[in-house]
Amino acid sequence: MTSLNRKSLFKQLVTAAGIAGVSSLIAVPGLAELNRQTHGFNQSGDRVFDLADNATDDRTAPGSPATEPNNNNNPDRSPQNPTTPSNNNPGRSPQSPTTPSNNNPGRSPNSPAGGQTSPNSLSSRDRTFLMQAGQLSMMEVELGRLAVKRGSSAGVKQYGQEMVEDHTRANQELMQLAMQKKVELPTEMSTQNTALIDRLSGLSGKSFDTAYKQAMIDSHKQAIALFQAQSQQGQDPQLKAWATQKLPKLQAHLEMVNQMLADTSQP
Repeated sequence: MTSLNRKSLFKQLVTAAGIAGVSSLIAVPGLAELNRQTHGFNQSGDRVFDLADNATDDRTAPGSPATEPNNNNNPDRSPQNPTTPSNNNPGRSPQSPTTPSNNNPGRSPNSPAGGQTSPNSLSSRDRTFLMQAGQLSMMEVELGRLAVKRGSSAGVKQYGQEMVEDHTRANQELMQLAMQKKVELPTEMSTQNTALIDRLSGLSGKSFDTAYKQAMIDSHKQAIALFQAQSQQGQDPQLKAWATQKLPKLQAHLEMVNQMLADTSQP
């Protein structure tokens, strides 16, 4: 290499290195000699340009740190690790699906919505019907037994026996329905019904017959009104159907006792 070419190359190196790098270039063995010689370079000077050439080749080589983009903005993550989406919920993995939010913590997602009831639950109206129907049927059976025992006329005794049979069957059906609906029927009569039975228990003969007939009229009117309301306004289909089925029998019972009152031939 000629002296001119070496000088030109040295200027280019100085320009590339900048002012801050001049001192470091001069400190390299052989470059200090370049400042004093105008003809030729010694072996040290040739080695400097070889190093410069190698450095240039290293900077332009593919995959070298000088040419690779700096993608490692996170010092705790290696450049080879792919960037994963941010998971704002640290308790859930990115792969886990997002489930709909349940705004009602007391209810499971599969439970009926909007105030719907489960198959075994009943409305307050249906429960009231079961309780009152059970009370009336128990009273009808007990009064029928009294009529068979204390009645003075054959008609009263026969009517009382029919009440025992019909209302015993009705009680059994009612108990089965209550078990299906998970409702516990009363096992004891109300205070009012107990007082009525106690009063009739102290009567006999015609006095008993008259009081018994009036009690049957009152109780059957009450039962008919109760069963009609359930038949028309009840919410449980089974209870509505059962009330509708029993209505004709109750109405027949009321008609029978009215005929006994109207029949003056009977004592």
